[in-house]
Formats: sequence, C-alpha cells, structure tokens
Amino acid sequence: MLQNCATAGKVKLPLFYKGKMHDAYLSHIKVQITASRKDIYLVLVYGITEHPMMLATNREIKSKDDVIKTAKLYFSRWKIEEYFRCKKQMFQFENFRVRKLKAINALNFYLTLCMAFLGHISMKSETNALKTAIIQTADPVKEKIAFCYYRLAKGISGILSYAKEGIRLWFRTKRPAYRQLCLKLAV
Repeated sequence: MLQNCATAGKVKLPLFYKGKMHDAYLSHIKVQITASRKDIYLVLVYGITEHPMMLATNREIKSKDDVIKTAKLYFSRWKIEEYFRCKKQMFQFENFRVRKLKAINALNFYLTLCMAFLGHISMKSETNALKTAIIQTADPVKEKIAFCYYRLAKGISGILSYAKEGIRLWFRTKRPAYRQLCLKLAV
C-alpha cells in the first residue's frame, strides 16, 4: 500500500521535534480502512525518526499546502497530548474516588500545578544538575525515548520515596516559647 506512494518525500518542511530542528520530508496517499467506506489520507513524515511517521487524517488533501498544514497541526498538538496522557497515566487522574465537582476541580488544580512544575523543569538545559539528578533517579529502560513529563515525574517520585516521614524532618519549625497562662485577680 505505501509502496504506491509516488510522491515519497517531495514536500520539505522544517519542524521542531524533541528539542531539535529537523528537515522533514512529507508525502501523502489516500487510503481506505476496510471497516469503513470513508476515505482517509495518510501523511508520511520522513527524516525525523528512523522509520517514517504515519499521520492519519479525514481532511481532504488536495495540495502541497494541505499536507504542510496537516503535519503542522499534528506536531503543534504533540506536547499537549503528551501533557494529558501523562496527567492521566502518571497521576491516575481518571482513577479518583471523589464525586463532587468542587473536589474534582481541586484535584485537577493540584495536578495541573504538578504538571506545571514538571514542564518548568523540562525546559531547563540538559546540563542542569537538578534535572540530571531527577532523570538519573528515574532509571529509564530506554535512553532514546524522551517523554520528559514521565521521566521527571518518575524521578521525583523515586526521590520522594526515601522520605518516609514526610518533609517535617527536613525543616525545623520555630515554635513560640512556652507561656504559662497567668490569671490576675481583680481586687
């Protein structure tokens, strides 16, 4: 099916993917899924990964601009999709036990703060000591796959797993001096 694509890589598009600029070469082909009678278009992206990426769309592709627009839309949504997937999988956002909307909104707010923290750390340079220590603690199975949110969340979880008593032993709280209650009798 993909061998019939005569325009393999005819459209060149510079894309920012996983922190680097790449020259992507795009092509497309109209395909039909067996169970459906509707046509879909398969956009093939060469030059970014070892194997061509296949992006499926139901938007009709008639020109070079349509192919470029489709690829840009997919790549602009990439980090957003990674964000939601990590929020659901790492923090098990869909597996909560609260029923009230106010509690769900509070949980969502705190998870969003956690994700913002992960996003902030992920934007640090690769030589940043904190980021490096967190990623080393994550102990990834494969070094090449770089889903930053997952690795950072797993690394922070690993670091905090050593703290069995919470953070109260890390910081000494200042308590006011003991004051005895003094009653004065009015005469």
